[in-house]
Formats: sequence, structure tokens, C-alpha cells
Amino acid sequence: MPNELMTTPANPDLHPAVYHSERDAMRRNTDLVIRSVALHQPDRYLRNVWRGALRRVRRRTDANILGICSTGHGASLALVSSRFGVRALSLERFLGKKNALYLAREEYREIRESLDPIPSGIRFCLRDRFGRLPPIAVFEDSWEPLFKALVHGLPLRPRDIDFVMGSESHFAINRSWQGRALSHYFPNAVVRTDLEHHAVHRYQAFLASGFGDAAVFTADASGEPLRRKGGKRIAMTFSSARDKEISVFAEHTSPESSPGRLYNNFNMFLGFEQGEEGKTMGLSSYGRDTCYRYLRPQLELFDDGSFFFPDDAALKTTLREHGIFPRLPGMPILPDHEDVAQAAQLLLDDIMHNALRALESEAPSERLCLAGGIALNSVTNERIFRASRFREIYIMPNAGDLGQALGCALFAERMLLNCPARAIGESDGLGPRYAEADVLAAIENAGLQYSRLADPVNRAAALIAEGRIVGWFQGGSEYGPRSLGHRSILADCRKPEMKDHLNDRVKHREPFRPYAPAVLEERVSEYFDLHQPSPFMLRVVDVLPHQRAVIPSVTHVDGTARVQTVSAAGNPLFHQLIAAFDALTGVPVVLNTSFNVAGRPIVETPADAIECFLSTNIDALILHNYLLEKSPV
Repeated sequence: MPNELMTTPANPDLHPAVYHSERDAMRRNTDLVIRSVALHQPDRYLRNVWRGALRRVRRRTDANILGICSTGHGASLALVSSRFGVRALSLERFLGKKNALYLAREEYREIRESLDPIPSGIRFCLRDRFGRLPPIAVFEDSWEPLFKALVHGLPLRPRDIDFVMGSESHFAINRSWQGRALSHYFPNAVVRTDLEHHAVHRYQAFLASGFGDAAVFTADASGEPLRRKGGKRIAMTFSSARDKEISVFAEHTSPESSPGRLYNNFNMFLGFEQGEEGKTMGLSSYGRDTCYRYLRPQLELFDDGSFFFPDDAALKTTLREHGIFPRLPGMPILPDHEDVAQAAQLLLDDIMHNALRALESEAPSERLCLAGGIALNSVTNERIFRASRFREIYIMPNAGDLGQALGCALFAERMLLNCPARAIGESDGLGPRYAEADVLAAIENAGLQYSRLADPVNRAAALIAEGRIVGWFQGGSEYGPRSLGHRSILADCRKPEMKDHLNDRVKHREPFRPYAPAVLEERVSEYFDLHQPSPFMLRVVDVLPHQRAVIPSVTHVDGTARVQTVSAAGNPLFHQLIAAFDALTGVPVVLNTSFNVAGRPIVETPADAIECFLSTNIDALILHNYLLEKSPV
């Protein structure tokens, strides 16, 4: 499992050892010489050379690798360690502020004051439609608290990090700003920030998959401007991967071939913000194809997988000609808006299907890996996969930009250190783990009564079967945007009224948005048109017609569901809970939604979970083996 302690010998920096041999004494003296010389090197490249030499002198084979990501979609850190496995944590979870991002202090000042050399396009992308900046943390002031939260419970300090990996596309750590400072923050680390944005997406997609070979497809709005592309930004790449080799055979650029840009234009037209594309996806199921039929002739698809669709201004003009006008946030959603959402979804499906055909023609593998923001569109994922010749699919659970921290760290481990491939597996619970003392302290600080449970699994299953809404807090938090049984709100999917009940009492979100089912992996084909694992809720499939009345609160208006399969190996405790619910009810499916309320990120700490529990009408909260319960109304 990713978070289990490894048995690799300890790092001598972490656990000082007594050196008895002459060779060890010589190494120690050489270390001092290298360190003293390195202190006088002003350039990061020379520091990297010296730190690499120090590593070779010590004959180190273990490593602690830190990946850093900071884009307009948010920021995160990821640790890949030969001793401590994999950990990952986003800034928004740490701060409790959705879409929070990192900027260097000077970078933030430039953007806030709209000064050059920050391009106006970056300022525009960061601001929402009302000109507000998202929550921002100054990197120089807050990198260390986030790092400490990431390694909570582990004997790791900044000086114990051997490699720091980032991308030139990332705010705060590019060469113009914080890249050089990273060498000071992590004094023993080799620092690299020269990875391209879509290269990192490829590492996310393939290196985490566990596949020996795969076709790799990355798609989003765009990466950074690249000199080798004449300043253009890449939006899609097609690659063939085997072992350590990833061969790119097509790159398509923004804005002319940007699926993310196209979908965002529709998303904004419908009154949703960046990061709310899932709302457009959910709304699309209510629409008719009338809008799609008069927009489809404007979409040009090419054999190389690229496409052309008119820009945002032309799109608005066409829609106005048909009597459809942009919706402002808070305005009612009309049938025309539902039709526009379906047009967006169907156009994206066409674009991605055409692109996948181009990938199929060049990549021999029968396995497919997806990453980039578009890979979070679970409707498109399933439609294009079913129409392809591929037999297996892997979609990284944090497939968008926030997952790039892990992509950077996996690159260093596999490509630089030549370590064996590390499959992330079926669990996304990569966040910090909290001890019983942490849980008890949070409960006592809140002044709440609690019960200690001998069997939290069966108690949770019984509460859910009684119609209660249960907060479930176990293990490390999910790194990606979906709650998968570590930070979840669980309910009975058999009750038709449960969807509205959750919306009214807890989530306070739009009524058109569906809730997802979590099902025992070995029983999935009894309820859904699915015969493969879907552990990360990134595939939308049909609910079998005769089961739709059995699990109505997780069946969308079009008869589909965004399914999470739960295996005994991938998430044993959650699997036991669903099995216990099945034993009580005869249904191996529960409703699983993210442990948060509208506008807030998923809870991270025990204190976060208690705050959410107290501020909503969640009936019971199970934190590890402790039960907090409200009296039934």
C-alpha cells in the first residue's frame, strides 16, 4: 500500500549514525568539503551538481522526493519516499479555502497591481467574472506550514528532502520567482523546475498507472507558452509509453485545438465559474440536442486529432441568433440552458472521440491512460473508451493540474533515479494520517460527547440503513476532487427522497446535480453496465433498467451514474462498510458524496470534520473509532 512504511535503511541525515570504519570517516570529511563549497555557489545549477555529488559519495539509494504544483487551478505538494511511500495534500484542503493557490510575494504584487511583466492573460485567468482574485497564499510565508501538514506524523524535515521537482508552468516556483529560493528552503535537495506542463500530465497518467505500456492522452485548456512552439500553448498531446520511454507523436495547441477552452466557454456562458465544469456536465443530461444540431456544423475535426471551433464571441453570437442569452450566476436555469449544456457535452465527446482515433492509429498498446483537466469529465471518459479498441483504462484520480505535484515526484523517482514503477493502486487516500490522539483532541476541543465504537463499520451501516446521514472520516484524505471513502458523507441510496434531503439539509447545492454510488467491486455488474473497476468515480455508465427503482437517489435523470467500485484490497474498511449495509438491506450500494458543503473544500483534519458536522444537519459523525451523534429530529 502506498502509505505503508518501507524497510529501506534509514537516511543518515534523519537518523545520525556512528561511523566506525575509515571509509565512513572519509565520506564524512568529504561531505563537509562538499557542503562548504556548495554554500558559496550562487547558482542553482551548481548547487544541484554538488548535491548530486554528495549523494553519490554517500552511495545513497533511498530518496525523499517532493513534487510541487501551483497553477491557476490551485496548489499542492506530493511526497514520494522510498521509506514512507506516497503522500499528497492540496493547499485548499490545508487552508479550508476552495481553489486556493500559491504566488510568490513579488508575483502576487505584480498581479494585484496589474503591473508588467505579468501578462494580462494571467491576470484575467486568475480573476473570476467579477474581477476578484481567488484565495492566495504567499509562498515564502506558507510553504513550510503546508510541508509540515503533508508530513504530519513522519520524521521528515525540509533538510531531509533529496529532490524537489516542479514545472516552469507553475506560479511561485518558476525561474523568475521562487525557483532559486527552493535551493535554500530545501538545503540538501537537487532542485528542478524545468518540466513542461503537458509532460507532467503524461507522467501523472502513465507512471501512476502500473501499466508496462500504454497509449497516453493528455487534454486541458492549455499549458505554458513554449519557445519551441513559437510561444504557443499546448492543449492536447498523444503519446505511446513503454517502461521509461514516452514517445510523443502529436501536440495540438490552444486556442484553435483546446478542448478545455471550448468547454470553459460554455461553462462561463451558463453562469458557472472556473472549476465548476462538473455542473455543466451534470446539467447536460437534462437537455435536448437542439442546440447541438445547429452548433455541430461549426465544428471541424481533422484526421490528426486536432479541431477548430469558433471562439467565445462567435459562440455567443450564434446562440443569440437562436434566442439564447448568457445566464448570470444566481439566475434560474431555463430549458435553453440545459440544451446549451448538452451541446457542450456532445461537442466535447466528438472532439475527444476524434482525437482518440488519431491516438489509436499510432499507439499499439491496448491500454489507455488519461490526464489533464478534461479527464475529470467522467461522461466523456466512458463514451470515448467504449467507442475505442482499448481494453483497459487508467485515469489518475487527481487528473487535473492539482495532481501535477505527484506527477513531478513520480518523474524523479522513475526517470532520474531509475526506481521500479510505482503504481498508486486503487486508493486515493494519500493525505496525512491522523492519530487517535489527534482525533480525541479535536473532539475535546469542541466540547462534545462521544462514544468509542468497538465496530465502527457495522454501526455506520446500521445508521445508514435507518435513513441517517453519516459523516465518515478514516485514514488519509483523498488527493483528488472526489471523496472515495476516506472523507465521505454516506446515505441510503434506496430512498428516492434522499437526494433532496441531502441538498436541503447538508450540501445546499443545485438540485440538478447527481449523487454518486459506491458499490462492491465484485457486485458492480449486478447494478450497472460496467464490467471493469472504476475506483475513482471517473466513469459514468448506465444503471441497469431493473435496478433504477432500487437505487433511485444515485440514478441520474438519464438513467446513468458516476460509479465508484470499492475493492477489499483498495479500501478494506469502506468495502466492509458496504458489505455490512448489503447484509442489512440486500443492496451492496451506498450513496457517497464529498464531506463538505457548497463552496468549501473537502474536510482534511478531524477539526474540519467536526466543524462541518456541527454546521450542517449531518446526523452522525464517525471519526476513526469515535461516534458523535445528534438526536434524531
